[in-house]
Amino acid sequence: MLLRKYRENKQALKQIGREALAESRRLGLTISAKDRQNEAKDRAKHERKDRVRAP
Repeated sequence: MLLRKYRENKQALKQIGREALAESRRLGLTISAKDRQNEAKDRAKHERKDRVRAP
């Protein structure tokens, strides 16, 4: 039960972070190197999920 809540909260916090980065870009604010690095990792992870495996 607690582990499931933890995972849900973790995903929610990641989404908030993504939205904050998008808003920062929209406002023209600088984005830290660590944020850019995390964003690249997240994007790469999602690209792998989107790919269909060959049979």
